[in-house]
Amino acid sequence: MKKWYLLFTAAAVFATAPVSSVLAGEIDILLEKLVDKGVLTAGEARQIAAETKEDVRKEVAAGKSDTLPKWVQNTKLKGDFRLRYQMDHAKSSHNQTKNRQRGRIRARLGLESKVNEKLLVAVGMATGLNEYTTSNKDTIRSTNQTLGASWSKKPFNLDYAYAKYTPMSGFAVIGGKMLLKDAIWEPGDLMWDTDITPEGVAFDFAGNVNSDMSVFLKSGFFLLEEISSSNDDPYSIHIQPGMDMKIADGISLRASVAADYFRVRDFTLKGSSVSNTGSYKSGDNSYAVPMANYTNIMPALELKFSDPFKAFHINVPQLRLFGEYVRNFADIDPYTGKSGYMLGFGLGADKVAKFGDWVLKYNYARLEKNAVLDILPDSDRYEGKTNIRAHEIALDFGLGENTWLGLDVYRAQLLTAPRAPSTVVQVDWNMKF
Repeated sequence: MKKWYLLFTAAAVFATAPVSSVLAGEIDILLEKLVDKGVLTAGEARQIAAETKEDVRKEVAAGKSDTLPKWVQNTKLKGDFRLRYQMDHAKSSHNQTKNRQRGRIRARLGLESKVNEKLLVAVGMATGLNEYTTSNKDTIRSTNQTLGASWSKKPFNLDYAYAKYTPMSGFAVIGGKMLLKDAIWEPGDLMWDTDITPEGVAFDFAGNVNSDMSVFLKSGFFLLEEISSSNDDPYSIHIQPGMDMKIADGISLRASVAADYFRVRDFTLKGSSVSNTGSYKSGDNSYAVPMANYTNIMPALELKFSDPFKAFHINVPQLRLFGEYVRNFADIDPYTGKSGYMLGFGLGADKVAKFGDWVLKYNYARLEKNAVLDILPDSDRYEGKTNIRAHEIALDFGLGENTWLGLDVYRAQLLTAPRAPSTVVQVDWNMKF
């Protein structure tokens, strides 16, 4: 009898109470009164409250709640904040040591909303500069902001804004200023800084061949810069077929071959340095070669092992091995080098999500002078330049849900004299919300 009375009372409350009040805590007030009158025990009240809130959460997440407008249910807000200490230790061309210590921050805020079942719109803001400076050419693709400058206000700019249309399962069209992962896959960051958000249109296709194998194709047309004095602005074309394959239980492989064509002609792109203007020698004379069109071919692979040291009773969730090679086939400057590669591994969790999760990563990168456009590589690795070789080791450790500490160390130098070695140490406190 008590059970039926409880169900009838709860149904009456839901039928008569305003939606906003219920969501605001009227359920808790009702349950408390039922406990006071002896209708429910405290344990039963807690169970009912937990189940009710979970049901409401699931309905909202699925966009099926009758208590909230559809546009609210279909809109998600996310963001993150990073606090960084950075130490730069470098030697100049005159073998002079230069030390620099900085406090830096990064803040990002993103919103995405489903217009309908096939169309998604996303907009994101991030710290960083919207133009490069002559002294720091890497800033055009960095989201860092350095603390100081007499407490000046920091710029917060449009990081991405795109529409993603999925007319059928496994195929999507993305247009606007998009996230890199939607346009390009890369296991490391040999060619592409992960903070880059390409501008243009991309096509993303994926399909299953069988239960152990699937294929994908990423392609796109991207605008690099608007030149007011030209009718032929710089652009790039990207085509990347690839495959995912299950080799055995706990072992998987992803591989691709990307082809990128960069139509830049004689323009010097914003953020580019002299490392990619090109030059060659003939006898005692030096001749400058204008920046030319780049044609890059980049094969890449990633091999994952789940619980790789189980036989030794060592708890490591995952081992990841990856490699990339890039070659520029443009007919320019054969004496400065046109290739590069990266080899690396990762150990630990797939991502840091809670206390005690950890990820250890190491890679070695080598980029010859004209291997790729120097507006593309990781801006933390020798300021994003080419004509370098670099070691990177990074460790992330979870402090709790959605927060972790990170340590990242780069050791790099030029391939040609003067070597000018550089060490960068970054200590990060990351927070997601």
